[in-house]
Amino acid sequence: MDTIEKYQKQLLEQTLSIYRETPISEATQRAYLATPRHRFVPRYREWGTKEWHEVTAENLTEHVPTLYANRPLILHGDQEEDENVPSTISQPSFVLRMLDLLQIRPDHRVFELGTGSAWNAALMVQLVGPGGHVESLEIIPEVARRAASTIRSLEIANVHVVEGDGAAGYPDAAPYDRAIFTAGTFDLPRHFYRQIREDGLLLVVIKTPGGGDNLFVLRRAGDHFESLESMICGFVQLRGSYEFKDLEPALVEKAVPEWKELSGQEISRRRFWWGSKGKEMFVWATLGIRAFLGIVEPTFRAFKTTKDATGNNREHHYFGLWDAENHSLVIAKDDWLVAYGNPRADDRLMESVRAWVGLGMPTAACLDLKAYPIEVRLEADKNQWIVRRKDSQFLWSLQR
Repeated sequence: MDTIEKYQKQLLEQTLSIYRETPISEATQRAYLATPRHRFVPRYREWGTKEWHEVTAENLTEHVPTLYANRPLILHGDQEEDENVPSTISQPSFVLRMLDLLQIRPDHRVFELGTGSAWNAALMVQLVGPGGHVESLEIIPEVARRAASTIRSLEIANVHVVEGDGAAGYPDAAPYDRAIFTAGTFDLPRHFYRQIREDGLLLVVIKTPGGGDNLFVLRRAGDHFESLESMICGFVQLRGSYEFKDLEPALVEKAVPEWKELSGQEISRRRFWWGSKGKEMFVWATLGIRAFLGIVEPTFRAFKTTKDATGNNREHHYFGLWDAENHSLVIAKDDWLVAYGNPRADDRLMESVRAWVGLGMPTAACLDLKAYPIEVRLEADKNQWIVRRKDSQFLWSLQR
């Protein structure tokens, strides 16, 4: 067994161990073994570093341990903040799990938004076989060209890489049996209600402000999609016409125009630990309540700290409710709740926290999701919440 095969099989064994309760299918395992990951990563950098690595035939052996480690790698982008990088190759174990969730079968026609390295497209074409086809759209020209070149050099048939904004879909090859977003989205573009077949499946990562990312497998049912599976995850945001500029946490002085005045109007400060202690665990401990507030509370805001002049300190995230109409703000930061202006926002936060606890402390992935075109008339029932975006409206429901 050579070095590459050794690491490839070790990674598969690790993946099978991670998902032992929901085993990776034999078909997906075969696709993985037939599609070595290293062939799709000619250049990369690791998270938290700025050093780029060029992979060649001569130095491949030294990069194999990294290329077959169970973690994502950055393919393109030199931003200082890793969460804003535009192109990555995802964590291998999660890629295989997603493919199983999508239930790709022979002869399926598949749409992919976000080609990236083209590894995922190559895996999917193994699953659809010679009678199927994969249309993959990539918005970053350099990444699209590199992916298309890789597909050609490896002589992979039935994968078509297109440079363009994938949020518009690709009507030329529609309708599709399956579709997958490899980047998170704030909205569901209207084109997919038309381009996916009845009973077809769409795997999409829905982003909520400050509340993390949640993967949903949606089935098309007439004029809408309804969720079959869901889980918490983390993906870069899609770029282009459906990119949402205000999705990421902001400095409080930018997110709250009256902050200069409000900062001198503190009315209360009390301890609130969210089941943990200290800033290092704050984001994880508040994942559920932030996701819930992002769905049910229109005054919810996600904030971040700024780095000092040296750039050595880490950026930290926190959240709050900003009731502009009543000039009231409450901030949850580290182990404190601090209220400004008047107690309305604080009271509203506590009311939402009590409701969340009473519902069982769900994250967004615990809820059922139906997505409808924005023009469809909807009404929410008990334990249901309607969130309207530009093209779609999400009906979140808690089944008890």
